[in-house]
Amino acid sequence: MEWDLLMLLYGLLVGLCAGAVAGCMAGLAGVGGGLVYVPVFYLLMPGSDASMALSVFSSMLAISITTAFSARSHWRLGHVDIYLSLYLLPALLLGASFGLWSALLLPELWVLLSLAALNAWVAYDYGRALPVKSQHKGLFALLGLPIGYVSGVLGIAGGTMLVPLFRRSLSLRNAVGTSAVCSVMMVGMAVLLNLIFEPGWGLLLQQQWNFILATCVGVLITMPTAARKTASWHDTLDERYLRFVLKSMFSLIAILFCFMAWENG
Repeated sequence: MEWDLLMLLYGLLVGLCAGAVAGCMAGLAGVGGGLVYVPVFYLLMPGSDASMALSVFSSMLAISITTAFSARSHWRLGHVDIYLSLYLLPALLLGASFGLWSALLLPELWVLLSLAALNAWVAYDYGRALPVKSQHKGLFALLGLPIGYVSGVLGIAGGTMLVPLFRRSLSLRNAVGTSAVCSVMMVGMAVLLNLIFEPGWGLLLQQQWNFILATCVGVLITMPTAARKTASWHDTLDERYLRFVLKSMFSLIAILFCFMAWENG
């Protein structure tokens, strides 16, 4: 492996911008930033023989940074339901590990359309006010495995699905905080297990390691401040306003993925 200064500088610039946007999403919505990182890596990473699979894995590496700072911010603000996190984690870990491995096998168009559909549904869900009800742990346990799998195969942290699920039992800020803690554990373990047991990932990472490394460093620089700032908004802003912002944000991302899918097709 050789150092490419130009590629390092390019990746750093990309990471600085992506980290700021993903940090805002992490603090507001409890997502790890995969909805930002996947299109960033897919559109801006130099050519690769497996661009979508490598983009998904690179997104998970960046998410490991994003979710750690987001979870820390929400933990300090008291937004985390610890017992619910522990209850759901085993299924999430198993599903995400298998899902990330499956990304090596799936066509790019399928992944892009799935991301578009997922974001469209989440935008719709955030537009509704939901009453806080008692926790249904049996439902959470059943959904943990598929949520983990979808997260792994699409290169996202799971907050896109976990927050709407948790909103059925928790306030928005606690749903976001609990999602962030679940996500950091799930993504970290999925990445580690895939690096250990699937040599194909190592071969792919060698192709673009300069860009990926520099991008992750850029994310590390800008993301923590953005996540910390926006996480605190849950204690100061009205929930209806936050839901409107999140609905608009996920709608725009759904449109972006539809456009990418159309270009791919």
